[in-house]
Amino acid sequence: MVTNCNKENPNSYDWDSIARDSQKIPEGDWMLWLITAGRGFGKTRTGAESIMKFVNEGKYKNIAIIGKTLGEARSIMVEGPSGILSTSISYTMDMKYYPAKKEIIWGNGAKATLIGGDNVDSLRGHQFDLVWVDEFAKFKRPKALWEQIMFTLRIGNKPKCIMTTTPRPIKILKDLLSSKYTHVTKGSTFENAHNLSAHFVEFMKATYVNTRIGDQELMGEIVVDDNGALWRDEDILYKEASRPDMQRVVIGVDPAMSNGENSDETGIIVAGLGEDEKVYILDDLSGKYTPPEWAKVVARAYHDYQAERVVGEVNNGGDLVESMIKTFSKFIPFSPVRAIKGKVARAEPIALMYESSNVYHVRRFEELEKQMRKMSRVTEDGETGKAGDQEHDDRVDALVWAVSEIKNKKFNRVSIDFI
Repeated sequence: MVTNCNKENPNSYDWDSIARDSQKIPEGDWMLWLITAGRGFGKTRTGAESIMKFVNEGKYKNIAIIGKTLGEARSIMVEGPSGILSTSISYTMDMKYYPAKKEIIWGNGAKATLIGGDNVDSLRGHQFDLVWVDEFAKFKRPKALWEQIMFTLRIGNKPKCIMTTTPRPIKILKDLLSSKYTHVTKGSTFENAHNLSAHFVEFMKATYVNTRIGDQELMGEIVVDDNGALWRDEDILYKEASRPDMQRVVIGVDPAMSNGENSDETGIIVAGLGEDEKVYILDDLSGKYTPPEWAKVVARAYHDYQAERVVGEVNNGGDLVESMIKTFSKFIPFSPVRAIKGKVARAEPIALMYESSNVYHVRRFEELEKQMRKMSRVTEDGETGKAGDQEHDDRVDALVWAVSEIKNKKFNRVSIDFI
């Protein structure tokens, strides 16, 4: 049991005096307060403070706190740095938290129950007058969850639900946004920039502003992409004549370990970082080779383009990849990379660089670009995206390794993954 008694707490504060207008409980006769905002907006803090304010005013007594899982409800919505325990310091009411019982009990008799929303049936049998559900758009079955929430909101004078979420283009969320019972609050990450890491804000602006995922994850907008393509035609830009000198050049390799009729190609992509801080795809040397043949092509490209290093996938070949390359030139710097994430997850940050006009091709690379256009992102409802033609994406893999090496070094290996 965790007990908070804050009658003499010197760290207390007045939320209404420090909250932005978009974080204050709206007036009017709404049933759902839907906050669709970017990462770091302060959605969790807004939800927690609103629950505490409602309870302190004695307006609601039977509350549900719903995270995607029970663990997330506890670690983020209650125990997290912006959760209910942290926000309770500004209120004088006694509060007791029983993690094992999944309950919070306040001094005025109000009670909150923690629930993992992915287990939709766990809401059956409950009745509430106030619900807070966090990150609704990432639940496994959001429509079924919303239906169960509605069935539980059946007591009290005016039962309400607070929903805090980064939006995704799922139908139920679009329906809720247009409902006459909904008060909608939208907001961006940058509204709360003074409470965020300056490095984070700078990186986000440089990398994701004016991209589809940036519009969703930073600006809190619902982004519709019917075909789910990572690369669209308008994302692939060309600078055939006026490209700058290169600061550094990297060769990415996705090696084939055999050369039969049904063997994969070996992807070999030459990429450079220009003096203008843009990435340039300088050559596509991919093809069907025997291991000695592709190693010779890589070694020749290393010298022809005065490359800094070779980056190669070693999931299948292990040390053989490096040893094959160094057969032709033992002084070639080689960085092994191992594929841990799926192809789509690895490719998405690179696709974002294209979308934000940070990558150019020096000419048309038809086979590479054909593979790029076939690769699809994770679907809006969280199902696994497809990597185009699974047997013919070696050129894209090599592209991803080469550009990732440039990107990671440019940003001191800062890596931020979107869920």
